[in-house]
Amino acid sequence: MKRFLVAGILMTAAVSSVYAQSNLRFLQDTPISKFKKADTDLMFKTLYQALDTAEDGKAVTWENPKASNSGSITPAKDPQGRADCRLAKVENRHLTLYSTHDVVFCKVGGKWKWDKAGKQ
Repeated sequence: MKRFLVAGILMTAAVSSVYAQSNLRFLQDTPISKFKKADTDLMFKTLYQALDTAEDGKAVTWENPKASNSGSITPAKDPQGRADCRLAKVENRHLTLYSTHDVVFCKVGGKWKWDKAGKQ
């Protein structure tokens, strides 16, 4: 269930305007459902920066004060010990809404990809 929630969150970043017309209604009251393109762009820029350069356990934050949206990415070692993968604690906020998810990302072909086989 948790994997599907994370997958839905990441997918809706690109299609947040159509979530209400699909099977993604469970995201209706989550911060990402309120994000605009500028917010998801900031979130993903921060995600990739954190995965590429941040020390384990050090949060990298983003904020769009105009939209009252913010979040943080805290990278850590991959629970399975793979050198090309990292665990990311993804936290997002919109006004009083808050969500947090632990997601494993692996670098494939020079790009970070969500590890669907991971147990996170």
